Amino acid sequence: MHSTHDATMTAEQFSTVFQVTKEFNSIPEDVVLESGFPVQSPSEILELARRIRKSLLAGPVDVHFVSPSASDSRTLRISASAGEQGHGAASTGEVPLAAGQLWRPLIDVAVATLGEKELRFRTGFTKDEVASAAAPLDDLFAVQ
Repeated sequence: MHSTHDATMTAEQFSTVFQVTKEFNSIPEDVVLESGFPVQSPSEILELARRIRKSLLAGPVDVHFVSPSASDSRTLRISASAGEQGHGAASTGEVPLAAGQLWRPLIDVAVATLGEKELRFRTGFTKDEVASAAAPLDDLFAVQ
């Protein structure tokens, strides 16, 4: 029985996801709470995204999401940009699985909060482009 689930995200996909994640601070606190998320979640995920972005400068990055209550772990591999192919991958350390599972839903909340026009203005991407870039997060955290 294999309890590790993996997904791969390109550097370009991560760049799109990062642009939207940077907008998490624009989500009003009451909207975060009404959406059922802990109020600190957007800033925790933004800090994780910043660590990933910094680590990507050296090559591919593995993000290990772990659950303390089960043997379930998931790894998101983010490939380096074209031309930056290092050997192996840097690690961001272990990230609580519960926090990782909120990343994609918070992207949806940010997109809905901003609206299509403001999303395009602030990030340079459309709702569909964001959804496409975030697909590896859907794959990683899909219910097995």
